[in-house]
Amino acid sequence: MVIQTHDLTARWRSLLLEQYSEDLHHVEVSWPDRQSLDISYRDIENFDPEFAERIITEPDANESAANEAAQALMRESGASNIIPFIRITDLPPDSGRKIRQLRADDIGHLIALDAIVTKISGVRPRIYQAAFTCSSCGNIIHQPQPNEQELIEPIECGELQSGCGRKNRRDTRFTLVTDRSVMINSQFIELQELPEHLRGGVQPERILCIAEHDLAGNLNPGDRVVVNGVLFVRSQRKGGKDTPIFDIFLRMHSIERQNIPLEEVNVSEEEIHEIKELAAREDLYELMSGSIAPSIFGYDRVKETMILQLFGGVARKNTDGTRSRGDIHILLMGDPGVAKSQLLSYMADISPRGRFASGMSASAAGLTAAAVQDSTADGRWTLEAGALALADLGVAAVDEFDKMNETDRSSMHEAMEQQRISISKAGINATLRTRCAILAAANPKTGRFQALSEMPFTSQINLTPPLISRFDVVWLMTDQTNPERDTSIANHIISSRFEGVSELMIEQGSSPDPTRTADAAGVTLTQEGKETVARDLIRKFVAYAKRSIHPTLNEEARDAIVKFYVETRKQGGESPDSVAITARSLEALTRLAEASARLRLSEVADISDAERAIRLTRTWRYELMGENFDWTTVNSGQKPKARNAERMVMDIIRRIKLETREDVELDVLLEETARADIPSDKVMDILEKLNREGEIYRPRHDRVSPN
Repeated sequence: MVIQTHDLTARWRSLLLEQYSEDLHHVEVSWPDRQSLDISYRDIENFDPEFAERIITEPDANESAANEAAQALMRESGASNIIPFIRITDLPPDSGRKIRQLRADDIGHLIALDAIVTKISGVRPRIYQAAFTCSSCGNIIHQPQPNEQELIEPIECGELQSGCGRKNRRDTRFTLVTDRSVMINSQFIELQELPEHLRGGVQPERILCIAEHDLAGNLNPGDRVVVNGVLFVRSQRKGGKDTPIFDIFLRMHSIERQNIPLEEVNVSEEEIHEIKELAAREDLYELMSGSIAPSIFGYDRVKETMILQLFGGVARKNTDGTRSRGDIHILLMGDPGVAKSQLLSYMADISPRGRFASGMSASAAGLTAAAVQDSTADGRWTLEAGALALADLGVAAVDEFDKMNETDRSSMHEAMEQQRISISKAGINATLRTRCAILAAANPKTGRFQALSEMPFTSQINLTPPLISRFDVVWLMTDQTNPERDTSIANHIISSRFEGVSELMIEQGSSPDPTRTADAAGVTLTQEGKETVARDLIRKFVAYAKRSIHPTLNEEARDAIVKFYVETRKQGGESPDSVAITARSLEALTRLAEASARLRLSEVADISDAERAIRLTRTWRYELMGENFDWTTVNSGQKPKARNAERMVMDIIRRIKLETREDVELDVLLEETARADIPSDKVMDILEKLNREGEIYRPRHDRVSPN
């Protein structure tokens, strides 16, 4: 039976009374906090398949009929002032589209877009139904406003509306009466297709959406959503004239699935079974770490921490409102040519929500968020998400981390520890979430690390101590000459190169793409006979584990971590002000242990996970600073010997000043420091530094005095 347009309201009334009368009552009770009612398309399909199909092809008529039916039911229940909106969700799969798939056939149909929010404007009032007064007779005329980009005036003061019948702009003028007009909230939102849907170096497609009524103000840049809406077009204008080319816009009808963790990665039952079999293997950790960039030789412990970074610890909210992050931040400090960039690129690609950025070409706005003036939205200021916000719940790989501007790096502090970004730009005040693990790489300032330098390794890169302290793991990757290792690396690089397939042949179609065949294989063997897990399976493994497994430490694991912390604190160091480990390292150890348990798909992190976290922590600490690890060295940028010399020089200056009550002569100072085995050239460097920092002043070139 064909449903006539005038029968739609009655059909919607029957559906609402039959299945949603209780939900309408909830809307009435919770008004105005709740202004809309979500109706699943599956329920409509079960009610009447033909009616459901017509909703897809004629969404505008059905939307107005549904809202009219809901308002009528509200009036009958005595709530005449409540105007609810009907929102249809769970559209069928054949209505789903990617942004780059949108075509002319989709215009006017109800479709679903799976996308990420990149830009939002402020919420502004828009006239929904305008009231105009006639300048000749004073009659009020109501004019609907379907176009959000222009104000439509009446053509004439219609006699049917008790008007004088005069034409606009010829016989009369119309003035807008805002207090008699109906206004609604409106917001412009820009959607971008998901990064996992992109292949190669293709730029992501974007579409501008309009959110109205209670949908306005619900989304932030970085949110991953399914947006159901109706496509419409507006003609492009050139030289003040309309052209036959149209821009596509989406009028949002409903929003689904706001940042449900890693929901975009579909894992089948067969793949879950394969993942569980993989997690039960005894060589799980060796297999998984060996699958991280197999073409890069060595770095077994580095890759082990990287696989733990992919799985991450558990983020928790505390009773006092504070939040403990679960993401593991890793810093790779290395000489040029040790494959840092390759590792970062691989990690960004393998993570379900990975993003790659380079410090040389990334600003603070590009990493965090930018306020931009949008030409398509009447010049409004909008907020555009950066790489960290788009990598929410994934891995953000930042190469050349030390090459960023100092002001740009300062914005990373809040993003790394609190895992949010507070934006106050161009009148926009917002907070974006950056719940991502950061994998950063930095090069030494002098080209190569100097092991014999008086400066510690952490001071040989252009990063401030507070930023370095926010990393849970700091690996030192130096390029040392070792004939045996060099031979292995050379053979591995040559064999890996010849395993590859010509890029030109792949583009011409004469050879298959090896990455696609490898991704479909699951677990494969390399030419060297080592097993590796395909990237696609790792991606699904990570998504499944993060969604399903939330481990906690058992008593034995907690005791092991506490014991390691206390014993390390006792060790002290070479200097009285040395601190071997800080409380921040306790959280890092816990996160590593939780990630280790999550990799096994275990809800409990036991002693083996705690021991793995302790072993990896001991390893990177030893490689970075040897047996006597000293956090004071990291924070001050000076080794204990240099700090002690500076302290001794300052103590001698103060003692002589106290004894003589006069400025200290340089010759006397050099005699005293020579007795303390401090070379004169070192003393002069220390004096210059102390003078620069304001600790001392030099009234004459041959005298010094403490401030």
